[in-house]
Amino acid sequence: MKRIILIIKNDLKRKAKSPMSILIFLLIPMVMTGLIGMIFGPSSSSTQFPAIKILMVDKDKNVASKMFQGMFDSKEMKDMFELTMVSEQEGQKLMSKGKASALIIIPEKFTENLMDGKNISLTLIKNPSQEFLPSIVEEFLNTLSTGISGISQVFKEEMTNLKKLIDTSELENVSFIALAPYMEKTKDKIVVLKKYLSPVLIDLKKEVTEKPGAKQEAGFNIFAFILPGMAIMFLLFIVEAFMRDILTERENGIIRRMMFSPIRSMDVVIGRIIGGWIMGIVVYTIIIVLGTLIFNITWGNYVHLFILVAITCFWCASFFALLNSFFKNKNQAGAFTSPIILVFAAFGGSMMPLNQIPAAMKWLSNFTVNRWFIEGSQKITDGIFPVMSIIVLLGTGLLLFTAAIFSLNRKITV
Repeated sequence: MKRIILIIKNDLKRKAKSPMSILIFLLIPMVMTGLIGMIFGPSSSSTQFPAIKILMVDKDKNVASKMFQGMFDSKEMKDMFELTMVSEQEGQKLMSKGKASALIIIPEKFTENLMDGKNISLTLIKNPSQEFLPSIVEEFLNTLSTGISGISQVFKEEMTNLKKLIDTSELENVSFIALAPYMEKTKDKIVVLKKYLSPVLIDLKKEVTEKPGAKQEAGFNIFAFILPGMAIMFLLFIVEAFMRDILTERENGIIRRMMFSPIRSMDVVIGRIIGGWIMGIVVYTIIIVLGTLIFNITWGNYVHLFILVAITCFWCASFFALLNSFFKNKNQAGAFTSPIILVFAAFGGSMMPLNQIPAAMKWLSNFTVNRWFIEGSQKITDGIFPVMSIIVLLGTGLLLFTAAIFSLNRKITV
């Protein structure tokens, strides 16, 4: 054990003396995250995502509910939302199949209660399989409800009198002369209106569709969406370069000279894999700190995040240790490993969101570390422990580690 610790210590010291390559691989994902975030962030005139699919059930079918629908279906909102009117039964069925991001249910007597100044509860059912889009719908709905509540209270007197007038007369028989006093008062209030009133009349009743223990999202941070994908891609490059040193030392005869000491070849292999593992953890810890300080990213439960990062780095070190056992020299290894990393990035979600990968190719993401790490980090951000990501990465990582020990040990003793 002491020999393995000595090998790890010497490897980490050697990397610390020439950290330029590691610093470059650290800098690139931070810069790319910043650029992509600024391009597709809220200040951009373009949108990163396709229109968010919303289902709506109108149990009121009156003036106010029609106006409420119009808010989502207006020209300005059509680029952001795709609204479909459905029955409650149809909406529940479509949501169970994951066909929309959210289902909004407008209750009966929505218009009547709004004109009477009564409290109203809208129902929002969120798609638990989506990470951010349902939260965008929720925030827009909260804002819209606050605005309507404020307007309703400002014009409460006019709405009450107008309702009485309509209730006592046929709508087509109401003349403009009868409406004139209310319109004059309305005009005066619009002139002096500066802010909404409180309390809010319309509140949002969310149905519990998320997994137990899940925390409500604090808000969408595009940098938190981008950085994990960028980071895992360049983490692969860093760990691969570290593990490739074993081929360099084999070519230079360093390992052969080490064999004349009490150090065994197995010690060298295990020491290198553990060294690559530790290097990966250190690098990603720096990324977490930078992401927090520069992009204000909230990572979620740090214990869960550390578990995911540690298992992911163990997987990466074991994978590249096994991969390097098939190559004759470092040049051959570099020619093959870089394309492999880029394929992982392309189909694992580092270069584009997983939901935008063509369906015919999406199955390939299951064989990439990127997909499981990105999915796991997003779940941790949402307050969910990433059980499936942990199981997949730990299970395959142990298999890779076992195969790498025997394969690489045989390689360096030849």
